[in-house]
Amino acid sequence: MEATEAPTTVKEKKRKGRRPSGRVTMQTIAERVGVSQATVSYVLNNKPGARVSAAVRAEILRLARELNYYPNEAARRLAGMRSRTLGILQLYVRHSVLAGWWSSEIMRGIADVGFAEGYHLMIYAMSEDVREMCLNAVYSGRLEGLIILAPHKHEPLLKELCDADIPLAAVGTQQVYGCKMVAVDADNEMGGYLATRHLIEQGHRRIAHLHGMLSIPNAYDRYQGYLRALQDADIPIEHDLLAQTDFSERGACEATQRLLQLPNPPTAIFAANDVSAIGALRAVKDAGLRVPDDIAIIGYDGAPITELTEPPLSTVQQPAADMGRVAARLLIEVIEGNTPAERVVKLPVHLLVRASSHCNISGMTQL
Repeated sequence: MEATEAPTTVKEKKRKGRRPSGRVTMQTIAERVGVSQATVSYVLNNKPGARVSAAVRAEILRLARELNYYPNEAARRLAGMRSRTLGILQLYVRHSVLAGWWSSEIMRGIADVGFAEGYHLMIYAMSEDVREMCLNAVYSGRLEGLIILAPHKHEPLLKELCDADIPLAAVGTQQVYGCKMVAVDADNEMGGYLATRHLIEQGHRRIAHLHGMLSIPNAYDRYQGYLRALQDADIPIEHDLLAQTDFSERGACEATQRLLQLPNPPTAIFAANDVSAIGALRAVKDAGLRVPDDIAIIGYDGAPITELTEPPLSTVQQPAADMGRVAARLLIEVIEGNTPAERVVKLPVHLLVRASSHCNISGMTQL
């Protein structure tokens, strides 16, 4: 490869300016620019140490964009080159908190970092049978690493992938196996504590908790935070005030209806996600009760919809997009052969107090 290679003249460009038919290859771009295919490969793959002038590099990149050049991934693998593709796997579709806002924010964060670092994304989350499709992509080398969203406790797939030496990141847990696995989570125990303590500070002592399946790490941690706040306030734990739901609006609404039928119903409800809090709000209103005068409600997640309910819902805000960004950044470090300074990262949460849990508030207070 010659460092002195230069782009073709304007006249030559006009002569070759018609968009080629068929697939655009590196050879197509090389012929247009007037350089070798190797030079185009060096530029498009951003190989270090390549002696290519700034003008030639700019012209190659311009033509690649103009001609909608896409690399042939099969050829790249045959040549021993990397796929630069990350997989995102959502295992539990029907029973997951990932039905909407949380998952989209996590994926947005992953995409922010992944695209900036030159990685493609493959999402496996549309049906219950995606597991085998995803594993096939991992073991065949089509994926360089995998990000799993909200795995259950002791999820066997995590250990299987780590034993196979696959770079792996988990979002929504703090459990790691092997040296090539990292984990990112919000401080859900603290979030559960803050939500419950806030209700206690409003004078409530019969506080119900709508929790998810305790095999889900974030549901378990929020439940533990709820228990700790009660214990710190010397409030006895009453099991009739605990209700497991499926994180859905309907499930929370039905659970709240049952709670309201108790001889001594709760005066406040801590719902383990915002969708459940909306279901609780509906049940309370259907019963002819007022929020927060008769019963206070607080959710968890910080979803934008909580600002639009009547009254606006108090919630615990978790940094979902940041969780995705940190997970992608750590995973790419592992893929690139580096050792992250932290393999388990726990991000802080914030209490957002609105009218649903505080009688004397019309706006929002962040604590």
